[in-house]
This record gives sequence, structure tokens and C-alpha cells, in this order.
Amino acid sequence: MVEQDHRIPEVSEYIRLPLWQQRKEVFMKNRKRLAAVIAAVVLACAAIWWFFFRTSGSSGTDVAYVQKISAMNGSASVMDRYGGVVESQQTADYKMDSGRTIEQIFVVPGQSVAEGTPLFRYSTTDAANKVASANLEIENCNNQISILASSGNSTDIQLQIRQLQYQIQVQQQEIAGYQKEIDNADVKASFDGVVKTVNETGLSADGMEAPIVTVAKTGEFRIKGTVSEQSIGMFSPGMEVFVRSRVRENQVWHGMVESVSSEPEQNNNDRYFYGGGESASKYPFYVTLDSTEGLMLGQHVYIEPDFGQGAKKEGLWLDMSFVTYDDAGNPFVWCGTTGRLKKQAVTLGETDEETWQTEILSGLDENDLIGWPDETWHEGMKAVSVTEGE
Repeated sequence: MVEQDHRIPEVSEYIRLPLWQQRKEVFMKNRKRLAAVIAAVVLACAAIWWFFFRTSGSSGTDVAYVQKISAMNGSASVMDRYGGVVESQQTADYKMDSGRTIEQIFVVPGQSVAEGTPLFRYSTTDAANKVASANLEIENCNNQISILASSGNSTDIQLQIRQLQYQIQVQQQEIAGYQKEIDNADVKASFDGVVKTVNETGLSADGMEAPIVTVAKTGEFRIKGTVSEQSIGMFSPGMEVFVRSRVRENQVWHGMVESVSSEPEQNNNDRYFYGGGESASKYPFYVTLDSTEGLMLGQHVYIEPDFGQGAKKEGLWLDMSFVTYDDAGNPFVWCGTTGRLKKQAVTLGETDEETWQTEILSGLDENDLIGWPDETWHEGMKAVSVTEGE
């Protein structure tokens, strides 16, 4: 039997074949070699993935953040929380008068000031020079009047004297204006408060006019919240809300939405991106509280719509978003009480559709640490408690 030649045919042999058949012939001759290369690449990728995946899970670099159930106090889902900051009900902006310069600023941000406390001082050098110049002009006019009065009493002389007297009156009025600037060189606080901002230039980052000093009145707090344009419909004037401390989950205040702005904030730092890189604006809204005891000016808080989560229920209740199900349909919660993440099986009871909470009959107690499910979590991960600001 004649041994077959498996070598790739000479180029001249392919010239006789159609183009599609030429490509097919070459591919068929090299498919085994191509398959071997592909297999080697796939195996290499799989080995790299297996190495990094296994080592990341075992090295402890992955961290799951968990929180004590008792500290949640039946709080709303983190998806229903919006950032807020404690601010004064009344603020005053002290801007620089046109044409004047600042000689000295007496206060710094965070400083408490009483009514009448000097905030900053205008330079009086220019006004003092103008007063001196005006006094010299008045003295010169008086000298001319004396000379004219001793030279006769003609109509022309009397007219010149009246003109000089008028010039003296003008100079005296200007002196009064300059003296007022000197006497009021110190700009003072109009009420007791706390200095929020100090801006030596009087200009914002974009070159627009800005206050030199802003003072917030003490004792009357409200909460300023921000919400994206996608969620602005969640809030409306008169809506009841909870305000929760960012550090202590069980520290809660109750209030009502006072107003919602229809205009986005202009600060570029308050814009963020979502989806395919599209920018979204933040809209401010304001909350008045039933009581402000325990709050501090500038404190950062969470704002939650009041869906009834403040009502005390008997037993252990969790937001339904904490509960997940295995392939067999059995409910469990990611638990990190021991410092390592594990799937803790739970028995569910009633469900409150209004608050989106479910009752936990068994499997957990209030001292357990649990976390909001994440698709990257796996048993054995390091679990870190964030309860009470840890």
C-alpha cells in the first residue's frame, strides 16, 4: 500500500481550487494543532483562576461586614436610607462690600460667636486718606472765602463765595460717609451662633461671589438631606421620617419633611455617576424634628422614610432583604458571630408587608451578627463587626 503524504500541498495545488476550498483545506490540515493550542490556553486560564480564587478565600483578604441584630432596632433597609447633615434653621452670610478690602479676619470655622462679636475688619487706610484730603479742601475753600470777603461785596464776589460754601458742604458730606466706613470697619455677628465657613477671598471656586464668613444660629436645628433625581419622588412635604445616627443605630429622632427643592445642588462634588457613566444630580430636602436633643451642628445622619419600622414588635424581626434561600428553597441568613461567615439556617414566621419585615422564629437571637447578602460571599470569609462604630 502506498504511504499517504500528509504534508500541506504546494501553493500551486491550491491555485487550482476555489478560495473557500483553499481555506477549508488549510484548516483541516491544521485543526489538530489548533485544538491543542486552544486546550493549553484554556487549561492555563483555569489554573490561574483556580489559584487566585482559592487563595483569596483562604488568605483572609476578603472581608464581610456584619452588624449586631439588637443594634438594628428594626431599622429600614439600607436601600431606604439617605444621607443627611445637621444644620441650623437660620444662617447669615457676611459678604464683602464692593470696592473695599479686608484687613483682618477674626474667626475660624467651628468657632462659637456671640451677638456683636467682630467677624472681620475692613481696611480703613483709603477712607482715612480721603477724610484728610477732604479736610484740606475745606480749609482751602475757607481761606478763599476770607480773601474774597475782604476784597469787596459785589455780586460776582458773593456768587464765588456761595460756590465755595457749596463745595465745603459736599466735602463735609463725603467726610461723613468716609467716617461711617471707619466707624463700622468691624463686621459683627448679628446673633449667637457657630462659624460655618470662612473665605478670605470672597470668591467661590468658579470665581463667583461668596460670603467672607457664614454663621449658623445655635439652638435651632434641622436636617438637610440629599437625594438623587431617580429617588426624589420618595419625599414630599409633610412626610414623616426617621433620622438615625450613623454611629449608634439605636439613636433615632422623628421628624417631618419640611420642603423638597426642585433645583439640584450646584456643587460639582455632589454629582455622581451611574449606569454607563451618566451623571446624576442631587436634590436637597429639609426635615424638621420633634426634638433635637443629642444632635450636634454638622453631625452626619441617615434619613429613612417612616414605613412603620419604628413600631415595636414582639419577637425577632428582620428586614426581608437579609434572608436568602439555598437551592432547596431553605431560608438562611449570613451570620458572622464567630468572626467567620457561615450560612445560618432560620425558621420564618409572619411577614409584615408594610414594613417589608419577616419574623425569625428560630436560628438567630439579638446578639448575633448578620450581614446584608452579597453574591461574592462564601462560608469561611472573615467577618468584621461594624456595630457601634467598630
